[in-house]
Amino acid sequence: MEPLKKFGQHFLISREVAEFMVEAAGVTKDDTLLEIGPGRGMITNYLARRAGKLYFIEKDERLRGDLAFLLGNVHPIWGDAMYEAWPKDANKLVSNLPFNIASQVLFMIPEGMELAVLGVQKEVGEKMVAQPGESEYGRLSVAIQLLFKVEHLKNFPPSVFEPVPKVGLAVVRLKPLKRPENWPELEEFIRKIFCYPNKSVNNALKLAGYPEGLAETGGRKKVRNLTGTDVVRLVRQLHKST
Repeated sequence: MEPLKKFGQHFLISREVAEFMVEAAGVTKDDTLLEIGPGRGMITNYLARRAGKLYFIEKDERLRGDLAFLLGNVHPIWGDAMYEAWPKDANKLVSNLPFNIASQVLFMIPEGMELAVLGVQKEVGEKMVAQPGESEYGRLSVAIQLLFKVEHLKNFPPSVFEPVPKVGLAVVRLKPLKRPENWPELEEFIRKIFCYPNKSVNNALKLAGYPEGLAETGGRKKVRNLTGTDVVRLVRQLHKST
């Protein structure tokens, strides 16, 4: 069966990666897991043997035959993870995410989930843990770090997939933090302001259409040097000015 580009399919063929991710998630029989995009079941098989219960969401129904071997504690959901309801009783998410939806899925992880161990494109993994001022630091970095405690665990080469992609794999572990009450507003602010990473905060705010003088302190700092705390403070000041 040929992988479909429209689904971003690169099938994991490495047992080393599968074993590493299961160990990193500390899976036990007390866990109810969710996997998104199991593909041919390389990780799924290991998860099913270790967990009490496992759900997976898979869009490509051509894979039904590949996944038919799985144990009775596996509960398939055939559909698109971007639109299907995620099982509310799942306490951990362990997935090699399809490359074409990886960034979007990160923001769908519920606050109540215990942790997530994910395989993402190497460049996405680097952005998730980048610090202010670093070349990879940007909108994704600050947004993810406001929502999660993020650990970059290990990189793997492109050869762990079939077909071999152009980029390697990064395995990351996320532990959800308490989501800010005004998260939609913060997310919009981050999206707008980080369009101008090399501008001063004052100039970027003006270009993004925010009131002049919003940055009471640190207005000369470059946007790429803003921390999550800085962003929260700026949005708070925005409320005071309106």
